[in-house]
Amino acid sequence: SSTILVDYASLTCSLYSLVHAMASLLRTALRAVPRPQLPASFTQANKASIPFVPVDWVFRFFPYFSRDKVRFMFRFNQISFGCGLGYFYLWCHTPYKCDNYDHFDESMLYKYVKGKMEKTGQLDENLRIKVKHFYPQTQED
Repeated sequence: SSTILVDYASLTCSLYSLVHAMASLLRTALRAVPRPQLPASFTQANKASIPFVPVDWVFRFFPYFSRDKVRFMFRFNQISFGCGLGYFYLWCHTPYKCDNYDHFDESMLYKYVKGKMEKTGQLDENLRIKVKHFYPQTQED
């Protein structure tokens, strides 16, 4: 049994040295490979750009638009403000979309509870005491 332990120990030692050698070889190979990098125009485009258009493209393809830096900044602010306003009023503030509560879809739970309240008479009592106006009303109204 002592020979088995010796063989197991030598096997463990050789396996460890093999794994260590392979790991160091892999580490060396990974250092030798150059890392691919994107062009600076792509990496810097998100820092200063008209929405969806990199600024260097504006300077390259629209020289009249970007001839003066101050005027370009002014136009950039106007375009950004217009995009924000358009996003708010044309996309986020679509008129008559789920803002009329007289015609909303009633869920199954709502219908079940309402039916149960109608059977017990509790719904009529709730509608009787419900306040239907914001300001206090006088007897003449």
